[in-house]
Amino acid sequence: MNDQTDNTTERSAGSGYAFAVGSTFASGLATVVGKWNLAHISPLLMNSLIFLIATIFLSVTLLPARGGIKNVFRLSAKGWFWIAMFVISSLLAVWGYWAGVQRMDPTLATFLNRAEVMVAIILGMIFLRERFTKVETLGVLLSIAGIIVMRLTLRVEYTSGFWFVLGGAFFFGITEFVSKIAVRYVEPLILGYIRNMMLALLYWIAFGAVGRGFDGLSSVWPGVLALALIGPVAARLMYLTALNKLELSRVAVISQSQPVFVILIALLALGQLPTFREITGGVLLTLGCVIMILSRYTNNRRLRHS
Repeated sequence: MNDQTDNTTERSAGSGYAFAVGSTFASGLATVVGKWNLAHISPLLMNSLIFLIATIFLSVTLLPARGGIKNVFRLSAKGWFWIAMFVISSLLAVWGYWAGVQRMDPTLATFLNRAEVMVAIILGMIFLRERFTKVETLGVLLSIAGIIVMRLTLRVEYTSGFWFVLGGAFFFGITEFVSKIAVRYVEPLILGYIRNMMLALLYWIAFGAVGRGFDGLSSVWPGVLALALIGPVAARLMYLTALNKLELSRVAVISQSQPVFVILIALLALGQLPTFREITGGVLLTLGCVIMILSRYTNNRRLRHS
């Protein structure tokens, strides 16, 4: 019986790692595709379109398998609460990130966005009463040093992009913290579907209020369609599935490899590559995050076995 349980757990963990790697690659690809789109359209229009397309796609593929729309929305009060938190933090995180990517090198944006890990761990310390170990403190210092190096070495035209992405990383940190709790009450596929639908509604309301047109869309509509399927559908659903099968710390470690994918894809597709000093700052930031994640995982394991 124990052997069967162990085998089931190992298979679940194995598929969790596969989903985490797939999500990381898809997120990297989405960043490069999004950068190309943003050369022609605004982040607000792009977000409005990709979440609408993702909602339509999942409505066709998800609702029939779930017995109709009524079954999808049969959730507990706690489930709805965490969905609301998930949507609000995602709304701000996604807009800030893409507004920043429009203004800076996509690889730098991906490196800087890794700061979300530091935010998620700090939230755990505040709300779950977890404490920083000495090793985690070292990771925080390295991450802050990386952010400072990136800020000092960024080219002048990227300054506003730096702050947009950093703000997006802050809200992404909140999003990852919230999503780990949300998957306890709502299965990943339904959570992703409702999130996409609500984000589409909110972004279109914002787009209508701003009153901007659709100029430039004809040049990038294939990229917008591709991004909708790669980002809100593939990357996010694989990430939520990985969270449902693995600890947040393990998924977070794998997600730190995203800048590697972005560097390779951006170099091949856009011919863009950060300077050595900018990459150095990004590596320091990522290294600090990995140290924090591994330290938190080791510490939690020690507490469980004590």
